[in-house]
Amino acid sequence: MKSIVDQSHDFLKDVLHKGAICIDATLGWGKDTDFFLKNNVRKVYGFEIQQVVFEQTVSNIKDSHFVPVFDGHQNMDAYVKEEVDAIIFNFGYCPGFDSQVKTNPKTSLEAIEKALYLLKKKGRMALVIYPHEEGREESKAIEMYLKKLDSHAFYIEKRTQLNQDHSPYLIGIEKLK
Repeated sequence: MKSIVDQSHDFLKDVLHKGAICIDATLGWGKDTDFFLKNNVRKVYGFEIQQVVFEQTVSNIKDSHFVPVFDGHQNMDAYVKEEVDAIIFNFGYCPGFDSQVKTNPKTSLEAIEKALYLLKKKGRMALVIYPHEEGREESKAIEMYLKKLDSHAFYIEKRTQLNQDHSPYLIGIEKLK
């Protein structure tokens, strides 16, 4: 069985092409950005708020198609001025770094709303959610927000492991119109 992150990549792969514009809304160590770049996309915006993580990741990714942004994902609309083919979020904290710095419901919902607006028709967004104790409030807020979206405008699916409490899960979104 593939990891939830690999499943998120599989979900996004169908919309990637040479001219694709992508957003890694939670850059971290750059694994999702690397995935986009290996699929020969035109541009990847990567958002990160932790300076040490940002600097290290930027120094490791040597690709002219990568646009690093040292700012929160809730401000993506200030940097991205074009329609986007694929967007990925990994909510929670950056593994192997300060677990006290993590995404939060308020800025995450702001970012999701802006990302949905930037997404082009037939574009896809993957939300990888970790509903551990601290992330439970955020995961509930995200799901409540998404359940209110028009089903004629967005197809939204959830993939989860049923027999494990608090396992990470994927919400896949495709913009229909």
